[in-house]
Amino acid sequence: MNSEDQIISEIVEIYRPQIKVPTNKPRTQFFLCPVGLVGSGKTTVLKSLSEKLSLVRISGDEVRKILKECGYDYELTWEIGQKLVAEFVEQGYSIAHDTDCATPRTQEYLKKLAQEKGVKIIWIHTNPPEEFIINKLKNFKHTWLFENADQAIENYMSRKALHQHLNIEFAYTFDTSKDNLNEQIEKGLVAIKNLL
Repeated sequence: MNSEDQIISEIVEIYRPQIKVPTNKPRTQFFLCPVGLVGSGKTTVLKSLSEKLSLVRISGDEVRKILKECGYDYELTWEIGQKLVAEFVEQGYSIAHDTDCATPRTQEYLKKLAQEKGVKIIWIHTNPPEEFIINKLKNFKHTWLFENADQAIENYMSRKALHQHLNIEFAYTFDTSKDNLNEQIEKGLVAIKNLL
């Protein structure tokens, strides 16, 4: 049986070469942290913003996919993500943390790391209407992540409470149900740059 440290190292070694590392680094080092439930469009927004802002995007879902392919459960996803975040921060990169950053554990970790390294945190919100998310989850294609649509919807419902009373100041809130997402991304970009 592999130890947790061995599993973490194994998955990090597999995932690291898949991560897009920008050639330039932003002048001000920062974390871009999305808050949004499953199916809210975090990855869609972060992929675009990561390219435009020269960020290293570290994805919880991509880590989960590798864990699944290697025959592991998702238990160590958080630890693997944090190990990679710490590694790239140490190299001076800015990070797009492609996971739901609503959990107190994630927020505490990011705030602590940001304080230690002198890195700014910028929060964004992906918050389309619930009906849009539920309809999307009914046709969810990530079969490696959830066994079926019902399980995806169950995950959404179980995490919904985390998002009820958010005490976070967001740079921008995206409604990914609207057809002007490119326009929203440009506005979000301006809002983020203004905070830097």
